[in-house]
Parts: sequence; C-alpha cells; structure tokens
Amino acid sequence: MENEHGRSLEVLALLADLRPMQALLANLREHDIRVDVATDLAEARGAFFGSGGHDCLVLAPDVGPGLAAKVLDSLRAVDPELPAATFGPGCRDGDRRSRTAVLAGFHPSSRAGAGALLRFLAGIRR
Repeated sequence: MENEHGRSLEVLALLADLRPMQALLANLREHDIRVDVATDLAEARGAFFGSGGHDCLVLAPDVGPGLAAKVLDSLRAVDPELPAATFGPGCRDGDRRSRTAVLAGFHPSSRAGAGALLRFLAGIRR
C-alpha cells in the first residue's frame, strides 16, 4: 500500500506487549506497509524522527490513555495532521475526528480488526 507520494505507507505502532499485536503487524507487513514499534515516548519519538515521520500512529489496546495522549500530542506537535488508529480507549482528538479511528471494538489480531485498520489506512493515503 502506497501513500500519496508513491512510497510504501509507514506506521508507528505503540504497544506495551508485542503478543496481542503480532498478527496485525505481520498482516500490515504483508500489505507492504513498513512498521516501526515503540513502547514508550522516547522510543516513539526516536522512531518518528529517525524515519522522517510516519503516515499513521497505531495504538495497541494495552497502551494506557496517559501514554497514548503523551505520544500523540508529542508527535502531532511536529505533524499536526498525523492520523492515529487506536485499539484501546479513544484518544483526545479535538476537531480531527476524521484523522483518528477508534477501533476499540475489534481485537487487533482478528480479521475484522486488521480489515478495519487497512480500510482506515487506505483512506488516509489519498
């Protein structure tokens, strides 16, 4: 899957435990989506700046709302239009509802969860 610049989509996944997200991350890679993984704010910022930014931030269900908000706020300070998809509690998004997908009703390793995320990613690449 490519972004509007013709390069592969790049996703930053924030998670506490890799196990619940392994199948989803493998599915994304099978769709030619580059995936970086972080477990805290420092790793997320390092990956984000190291890659020159990402097309979407994906929040795992085990990420606490406090950490999710810190990472999202920090990265959106640099890229205010950064889309986010969360499998956990909804994140504060102000007026950017179309840039955030709340996928809390899906398990990230389910086909439905992967499909919902892929549909969201297809929408943001335009």
